[in-house]
Amino acid sequence: MSNLFRALLLSILFFGSVFMVMAERPNPVASRIVDGEVLYYHSLHEAVESVLANEGASINEPDEITLLADITAHAPIVIEDNKHIRLVAGEGDRTIMRGSDLLDYPVIWVSGENASLTLGKPPTESSGMEWELIIDGGFLTASEGSQTPVIANTPLVVVNGPDSKLIMYDNVSLQNNNNSGRPIDTSIFENGAGVFIRTAGDQMDRLAEFIMKGGVIQGNVNNAQGEIASGGGVLLAGFGLFTMEGGVIKNNTARHAGGGFHLGGRASLQKTGGVVYGIKAPEGMRNIAIEGSGQPLVFGHAVSVSRQYRNNTVGENDNLSYFGKPMGNGDFGVGEKWDNPKKDLQRKLIIIIPIVLLLGTFSFIVILKKAKQKKSNENEIDVSKINLSDAEKKVFDLLLTDDSIKVIADKLQITYDGVIFHSRNIYRKLGVKNRTELLVKYSKK
Repeated sequence: MSNLFRALLLSILFFGSVFMVMAERPNPVASRIVDGEVLYYHSLHEAVESVLANEGASINEPDEITLLADITAHAPIVIEDNKHIRLVAGEGDRTIMRGSDLLDYPVIWVSGENASLTLGKPPTESSGMEWELIIDGGFLTASEGSQTPVIANTPLVVVNGPDSKLIMYDNVSLQNNNNSGRPIDTSIFENGAGVFIRTAGDQMDRLAEFIMKGGVIQGNVNNAQGEIASGGGVLLAGFGLFTMEGGVIKNNTARHAGGGFHLGGRASLQKTGGVVYGIKAPEGMRNIAIEGSGQPLVFGHAVSVSRQYRNNTVGENDNLSYFGKPMGNGDFGVGEKWDNPKKDLQRKLIIIIPIVLLLGTFSFIVILKKAKQKKSNENEIDVSKINLSDAEKKVFDLLLTDDSIKVIADKLQITYDGVIFHSRNIYRKLGVKNRTELLVKYSKK
């Protein structure tokens, strides 16, 4: 066999085996660069798990993972302690879809201590994320080839690790999640549909933070779970911090409060940019709050912060804040008017109560006057019915004055004893014992 033929045969065998291996291996789903070398992974979970904690990455220089294909998540993508990961789309728009078997946990869960997840890249003159990264709850989008909407028991993205952060840039969409249940052993996820932020264990000195620099949160629905359900797009609870610098929150729905976003007790907000659409926005843009099963009170179509609320669109330049030390609850609505159902009621009561009191006082005076007039009339009728002589009537009238017996005698030009005689007859006929009782019963004031 000639050397040329032998070399040709070896080449065919080598490339054939390579082709067979590549045909057996699925296309890579994700990639990351380590020491200048591109590493490929066949699941996003594998790529995330490959990032080692404390390997030099930080929140400012996260370990970047590029999503190369659309995927359906059947288990939560967990960011653990001290891991700092940036997730970007590559080679086209990419979607992470909630699987119909992933109902009791979020699709992405930043649960680690001092962990961070950055979605997308900051825009610069020469960079930024070219493709769109979509994290989809499957409620409005067909999942796994099925037209049945996915109705989950948890928010889409949860951040609750101490000192953990979620950072979001343009060309990222968190969308179409329906949070309708109360999952077993994960009660911290009871509210919120798009993003849920709360420090685990309420560690007030170690906040969980969501920094929204761009992107969109849309089409999320938070249905009744128990008596109330708050936060359609974003919900923050114990010692969570929300800093909104850009992006759009639109077309989200919550039962009870905070269609766009809701902040519960001890959470803080500072908004310096971005838009949160309200009830008067165009169709398909507005965030709304609707009546819940146990809470007929509805407020905060755009924003609600511990019963302070805004129903209308909060724009780019609106100064909307509730910040400071979470335990101190910060300052409400710096530079902007916030509404409050309780204060609205108080304002109405401030106007209504004085009017009611005034009307009540006026009515009481009228009734009192009528009663006195009635009593006076009754007294006059009683006297007129008694058979008093002309002399006794004259003495009776003067007995109801402050005149002394002597003055009465002088006025009537009769003797002192004559006045006493007539007085005794008057007392007997009117059923009184003395002049004092006569004055109490028959005096006309």
